[in-house]
Amino acid sequence: MPQRIVTVDGKSYRFAEYDLPPLGANEARIRVEFAAPKHGTEGHVLSGSAFNRKRWDGELRLFVPLTEEEKAKNEEAAANPQERGVGNTIVGTITEIGTDVTRWKVGDRVFGYGQIREVSTLAEDNLWSADGLSPENAVCVDPAHVAFVAVRDGNIRIGDDVAIFGLGAIGLLAVQCARVSGARRIFAVDPVATRRDIVAHFGGIPLDPLACDVALEIKRATENKGVDVSVETSGNGRAFNDAIRCIRQCGVIVHVPWGPKDATPLHFDEEFHLNRPTIIGSQAVWNNADRSHPLWNQERALHTVANLFREGKLSGEGVVSPLVSFADSLDALALMTTAPDKAVKVGVIFP
Repeated sequence: MPQRIVTVDGKSYRFAEYDLPPLGANEARIRVEFAAPKHGTEGHVLSGSAFNRKRWDGELRLFVPLTEEEKAKNEEAAANPQERGVGNTIVGTITEIGTDVTRWKVGDRVFGYGQIREVSTLAEDNLWSADGLSPENAVCVDPAHVAFVAVRDGNIRIGDDVAIFGLGAIGLLAVQCARVSGARRIFAVDPVATRRDIVAHFGGIPLDPLACDVALEIKRATENKGVDVSVETSGNGRAFNDAIRCIRQCGVIVHVPWGPKDATPLHFDEEFHLNRPTIIGSQAVWNNADRSHPLWNQERALHTVANLFREGKLSGEGVVSPLVSFADSLDALALMTTAPDKAVKVGVIFP
């Protein structure tokens, strides 16, 4: 039987066998060659979110109080956590197709959203061609899509000075997208030295928020003006506040992540009030129309990002790190929560 990787708490992982479901008419079976988790999303699911405290009303687009029954159900789930699969994107070769599949044939190399497992079964519409993409680049299409939309939301243009806060996969790819958009100087902020080392390869100017007042350093480096656009990807309250502090008067802050859960470092009575910046919430999903809709939508953005990788304008090299075999991946996956300085985006290689 094939194996997959499961966890309860995100700190320890194990292999678990699973049955392959019957193949649906519009599904394809994929032998996985490479897979990766999405660190922020995995942590978000495991640590809880607003969805655990309230119910999202899709029609109102508003969080509303839970019913007593929903509260009891959430409390029960918190008291008795269950094992869950882990992973975000898989790359592999189609070995079998359903009777109604028209987009793909056996032998096609594809990528799509899926958990880390030896064999994956996905709907044909949830797969994209991996032709011309290395495994590392293919698993970076998802975080690059988020970064790409954030850069477009900020309207980063040729000659702009930019600051990127948080150098996980999304932040590192945001640096690259900003460079492709023509940004002149890209200040890249993260407390993890290994991530600052990586960003220098992509043309970013690394800054350590634990070693200096990064907003002040950015102001001084930009002739005391500040950057035109700052992009916050970390979900850290202090980073969000520094993203506000380092901006030019009436500049733009693009906020990407969930959070911050702790907003006490935010001071809207300081630079925010005096400099009058615009804060843009950037989310490429959750039924949010692209700000350039209908000219742009999620499908066009995904295809554009994939082609930027094919053209060599974006790269997953250095972003996907460490690279480990499926057999040796359990300890590496634990680094996502126990030692984030040792893992940017874990890449799992299958035999």
